[in-house]
Order: sequence, then C-alpha cells, then structure tokens
Amino acid sequence: MKWRRLRPLLKTGERLLDVGCGRGTLVQMARADGVEAFGVERDFPHGEPSDHIIYKDLMECAFPSAHFRLVILWHVLEHLNDPEATLEEIHRILAPGGWLSLAVPNYGGAQAGASGAHWFHLDLPRHFWHFRPQTLRRLAEEHGFRVIDQGTYSFEYDWFGTLQSWLNSGFRDDNRLYGVLRGARRVGHLDSLLRLALASGLALPALGSAIWDAARGQGGTLYLLLQKTSK
Repeated sequence: MKWRRLRPLLKTGERLLDVGCGRGTLVQMARADGVEAFGVERDFPHGEPSDHIIYKDLMECAFPSAHFRLVILWHVLEHLNDPEATLEEIHRILAPGGWLSLAVPNYGGAQAGASGAHWFHLDLPRHFWHFRPQTLRRLAEEHGFRVIDQGTYSFEYDWFGTLQSWLNSGFRDDNRLYGVLRGARRVGHLDSLLRLALASGLALPALGSAIWDAARGQGGTLYLLLQKTSK
C-alpha cells in the first residue's frame, strides 16, 4: 500500500532512498517497478545482505547532493538523536523539487491522548522524540520543505497500536503482546494463549476505533508528504 501511494511521484529510472528500510521490501518492489531504489539500515541482517542496502547511518553515507528524487523516512525520525541534522541531510541529497515521505507516531492523536503513559508508540527509551502535527510541519518548513499532503492513518501501525495501547491501559500488558508476536519476549505458553485470546476479542473494536480516529484527523500515525524548496 505504501509503494502504490508513492509510485506516481517517480518516473522510471529515477532514484529513491528508503531510510530505515528494514529488510528492504519496499526497495525490492521499487526496483521491480523500474525505479533505481536503495535503502539505508543501521542493523546488519542475520541472513544474506542486499546489494542495494547500505548498512550505515544516513549521515555516514555521504551521498552526492541532489542525488535522489524521493526519500522515505517512515517511523525513523523519532529514533534519531538529531532529527534536524537528518532533515538537513535529506534536503541536501534531494534533487530540486524532490519529495520526502515522512511518517511518525502522532503524539497529538486520540490514541496517544487516551492512553497516556500506556501508549504503545511511547516506546521509551527507543523513541527520543514525539511529534504533534503542528510541530512536525514547522520543523519540516524550517528545513526547506513545504507540506503537500498530510494524513493521520496507517493500517500497518494504527490498528495494532490501538489494540496494544488498550491492553497496556486495561491489563498492564507493557507491550508484551507485541513482544510475543515478534518473538522478542518469552512468556509462559498459557500466558501467551490468554494474551492472544484477549487480543482476538478486542481486535475488531480496535480496528473500528482506529478508523474512527483517522476519520476525525486524530489517527495514531502522522504522515506528511513534503517537497523540497530552496531555503
């Protein structure tokens, strides 16, 4: 869904950079669609590395100026020590009129407001920053971008974010369901089954809540499509 939204921004052969690309799924899709796509990822994979992914921080890559037509920065900015330096670097490596697709958890949304300290995307200490819509827009504009589009919904993040936030608030889950699903937390077999059963019962109401929040502009993800301007 993310790539279908972004594909019209690029002509065949133009360059794309996905910062924090994970396993490189979007990079592979873009290359299969005729785009010269690359990724940056700090964590070296357990499996085979990709020829099109650079395993460094963006600031270490030293890409040429005006090199890319589109940079993707989805759920990365909140993890960085210096978001302003990152936006400066992205502005430098983007071609004139180039695009930045940016997404972060929406600290000004209903999910965050209702959950407080139990919000799934609070994710301390891995998240150094949290952004409200007006804060993120101002930050982008101060670093040479203009806002073309804004939204507050991501099916990939908001449904589960609502569900996990409810479990954290009502059952002191402390993101355990997320850990179980990722295989990052070991809990007892019975505990896992009970947790999954509870989540199954709440899944449909959580989806409805996430859609309702987004319809009011209060969704759990803040998305901006930005275009490079001269400073």
